[in-house]
Amino acid sequence: MRRTMLSAMAALLIGGGALYADAKNSFIDRAYSSVIKLAEKGDPNALFALGEMNYLGMGVKKDYKKALYYFLEAGEKGHLKAQFNLGYIYHNGMGVPKDYKKALYWFQKAADQGDPKSMLYLGNMYYNGEGVQNDEIDYAKALYWYTKATREGYPQANFKLGEMFYEGKGVKTDLAKARDLFEKAAEQGHAGAQFYLGQMYLTGKGVPKDMKKAKRWMQEAYMNGNQDAKRVMDTYGWEVVIRKEILPGYEDSNSG
Repeated sequence: MRRTMLSAMAALLIGGGALYADAKNSFIDRAYSSVIKLAEKGDPNALFALGEMNYLGMGVKKDYKKALYYFLEAGEKGHLKAQFNLGYIYHNGMGVPKDYKKALYWFQKAADQGDPKSMLYLGNMYYNGEGVQNDEIDYAKALYWYTKATREGYPQANFKLGEMFYEGKGVKTDLAKARDLFEKAAEQGHAGAQFYLGQMYLTGKGVPKDMKKAKRWMQEAYMNGNQDAKRVMDTYGWEVVIRKEILPGYEDSNSG
């Protein structure tokens, strides 16, 4: 029973940034001590929690070397989040030199366990020729991993797959498929997909021209910080409309 409770405590430290931030120092000290005891017994959740704490400086001084050590320990024991973190760390050179081969290895481990974010990163690496043999772009594998990630409902994967069909990279150009994928990602709040949709309706590329839909998706992309959408809005004078219609009461102006 005690082991279960301590594992739960480790899990709280893993996922609850707000909980951790609001916790009292005494609780943090007790939690850290408990997680250490579990980690010494090889508990993968505890090892991951220690990695997070050392990497983020949560209750301890930031120490990337210790974080990497604990993530590696947890990752070797099959901890999915630790495996993703290792891929991310090596891919971005966060506290270590960039190492695309190691990043690819760890993303593959997590993706094989069904992690959609790792599937996306694998797709990106094959799409960009990172960490692969001779640094050669492999659109077929990118397509494979993006497709798997879209089945998990990951919006960025829908967007990237839509881009491939829109631009004809590794696949035959299919604007209808691109539109459908962009729509899925756009409805999930993806600014890039919203911009592409707006552009398609604005120019009539792959869809009938529809200024109302173009304006709608450009507005969404703009509100989500897409700078390309802002430039289009400026060209058509739509930013003024947004300020009048959306900013004072976004929900009211979009109802119906």
